[in-house]
Amino acid sequence: MLEVALVFAVLLGLIFLGFPVFLSILATGIYFLWADGIPLGVVIVRMFGSINSLALMAIPFFIVAGNIILHAGVTERLMQFANAGVGFMKGGMGHVNIMTSVLFSGKQGSGVADAAMTGSILIPAMEKEGYGRDYAVAVTAASAMIAPITPPSIAMILYAYYTGVSVALLFMAGIIPGLMLAGFQMFVNGAMYRWRGYNIPTTPFSLKNLLYTAYKSVGALLMPAIIIIGVTTGFVTATESGVLAIVYGLFYGFFVTKKLKVSMLPKIVWSSAITTAVVMVTISATGVLGNVFVRMRLQAQVLDFAVNTLGSPIMATFFVMAVLIVLGLFLDPTVIIAMFSVTVFTVGNTFGFDPIHYAIIMILVMQLGAITPPAGSFLFVACSIGKLPLEQSFKPLMPYIACIMFLVLVLLFIPQITTLLPTLFFGS
Repeated sequence: MLEVALVFAVLLGLIFLGFPVFLSILATGIYFLWADGIPLGVVIVRMFGSINSLALMAIPFFIVAGNIILHAGVTERLMQFANAGVGFMKGGMGHVNIMTSVLFSGKQGSGVADAAMTGSILIPAMEKEGYGRDYAVAVTAASAMIAPITPPSIAMILYAYYTGVSVALLFMAGIIPGLMLAGFQMFVNGAMYRWRGYNIPTTPFSLKNLLYTAYKSVGALLMPAIIIIGVTTGFVTATESGVLAIVYGLFYGFFVTKKLKVSMLPKIVWSSAITTAVVMVTISATGVLGNVFVRMRLQAQVLDFAVNTLGSPIMATFFVMAVLIVLGLFLDPTVIIAMFSVTVFTVGNTFGFDPIHYAIIMILVMQLGAITPPAGSFLFVACSIGKLPLEQSFKPLMPYIACIMFLVLVLLFIPQITTLLPTLFFGS
């Protein structure tokens, strides 16, 4: 374990020195392979092998679809619909933030994209209405957690790629937990609104306005339904559903909202290419570092301690969760999924957990690092938009982190929440 600690010390040292995460991961992996006398040709093999999969093609397609949606004016319509539905309640703009994440996450599957797109509009809007900037940032970062467990989740696609579980089953299993997380967060938002002493005027409820905004948003709301139905019925694969999302987004932007212009397409493609490159190079770099950990038997040691030393399904699960949470403080969720999804899958299978049930729990836990400093990607995006120092965001985030952990416990002890829809639709 001393070798493993040394690897993490080097990795964290590079990150804190300001090197990009992917470069820190790659450099650490290369150094320890070289120190172990392994031919550096292994680096190329591991980098290419980590991303050489048709299953991962779904990621760039959904990234492109998300950028098309951003430029097609979908976000504004979804926010108007969310405001008409929940904006009248105490804590209205916070509720709108959370509900917009629910509606938006069904189109692109990325928490970072969710934080960027909703935050760019709602953080300034919340601050203008009288919410504290720190609180607006916290709500935005926390609500972005809905995306990774709501189809078409990129985190689910990655987990399925590494473990071989069905993407369609994961998509279906994530629907109820995603809605529950939104409900829990709205409860926390209401409580925080009162605890902070806010008394901000809200928009009176209007059924006419709700129906009108629903009518205006129906085209946008159809996209997640098309994706989910297509994948779960087997009509399209997850990758093909990404293409379908792009085609639908183009149609919606050009012919429904008419806000999408041909001149915007090069910018959309370029921006999507950059985002895709960041994701893919991180995955490929993780493949190199993962090989180092395999040679050091880190995953095997975690598995052995959880299964043979602890022996209890619940204690082993809590131990794996603790490992993932600690790693999440320093590593991006994409890296953690790449490194530990197989270990998580094996622990769950050893103790007889339903693989889909266990996957949803662990994907949620793996994403916690995205809203915790110092490496929280969702939090970093929200803080950048709100021009808020990272350390000032953590205190208002704590109730939301507690709320997510509560949901994890609920899902752990009531597996039917995650297995209900897969059983109804697939009989398994």
